[in-house]
Amino acid sequence: MSSAQVPVLADRAQPTSPARRLTLLIDSLAPGGAQTQLLQLAACLQGGGRWQPRVAWYNTDHPFFAVPPGVTAQLLPRRGRRDPQFPLQIRRLGRRQHSDVVHAWLGAPGLYATLAGRLPGMAPVIAAVRNSAGVFQADRTCAAMSLTAAHLAAAVTVNSRDAGDWLAARGVPRRRIHFIANLLTPAVQDRVPSSQEERRRLLQDLGLDPARPPIVALGRFDGYKNQDGLVRALGLVRDAAVARGVEDPKLPPLLLAGFLEDGARVEAVRHLATMLGLSDVHIVPAVTDVATLLEAARFSVLASRSEGTPNVVLEGLGLGTVVVATRVGEVPHLVHDGVTGLLCAVDDDADLARALHQALAMPAADCAAMGRRARADMLERFSTQRIANQYQALYDAVLAGKS
Repeated sequence: MSSAQVPVLADRAQPTSPARRLTLLIDSLAPGGAQTQLLQLAACLQGGGRWQPRVAWYNTDHPFFAVPPGVTAQLLPRRGRRDPQFPLQIRRLGRRQHSDVVHAWLGAPGLYATLAGRLPGMAPVIAAVRNSAGVFQADRTCAAMSLTAAHLAAAVTVNSRDAGDWLAARGVPRRRIHFIANLLTPAVQDRVPSSQEERRRLLQDLGLDPARPPIVALGRFDGYKNQDGLVRALGLVRDAAVARGVEDPKLPPLLLAGFLEDGARVEAVRHLATMLGLSDVHIVPAVTDVATLLEAARFSVLASRSEGTPNVVLEGLGLGTVVVATRVGEVPHLVHDGVTGLLCAVDDDADLARALHQALAMPAADCAAMGRRARADMLERFSTQRIANQYQALYDAVLAGKS
């Protein structure tokens, strides 16, 4: 889905006599994994007929992904962070004449909605926690908002099991915590693979040699994504090759693509690559055609220190790309180590270097076979409709008061 500047929207589509009305609330439609998943869920539910989704958000500071055709969209006005009227906007949105169930994604929307949910006439509220427990340890504000929302909500959805464990250890009843994995987007699930010419052209546009497919790492530049650890690990791979007597190891280029808002971190990664003598490290803004880039890659890497269910791993596996990833969040449940991808320890440069070396040493035929196994596994376990059905079953249960 393409991004555009956020307009002020009224309800732009009229649902067709819905029996059940679902409001999906999020802070913004800025680029992000939670936003992508919410909008894909809305698109899938829109075509299913059982639940009629409405997407609502309140932050207009960033570009946003387009709302799927036919899905009702609503921008909630808010005059700054301390707008005393804003809770009334949430209450109006969640009253039973407008919504049968409200599903609020992320910490702040979850807190707003569950507090409003204590008022008379409000629809039941589900809080969606979209990160791993590691984020809570580093971000106390996020932890406090998410935990409060989880205690107040009719039910809680998590996309990583360790977040569910964290909530349960702090008194949230297990029966109200529901693990639902991320879904494969239709763009991945139904994709016709790109042609060699499309891959060649994309790599050329990025300033890369199509004859040398890159190692690709996608994600915003922040401490969690650990681009610096990936650069250090690649340096260890180079050093190990030199120690074995290879005078000039010809490693593939490393392409780091993501949102570059943190300029200081971007420059620190550039400086680290220069200090390590890695001249073939390329940093570019987020790439629009992610699927073609992953298909053109030598392999994809996620070096993160903390994740829930990372879309880049789900997408890479679903596209048949070899994936190297840290054992973080749900990743060990996505990747069957050595069968559909390669896993390594979290925040361990040496173990990441081992996995990178293993991927680089794999013959092309073995890489292709691993990719085929990965795609088949993703299509079986994470199809769009399968995950959407799990959400619908939860909404049915909450509406019936059974959660």
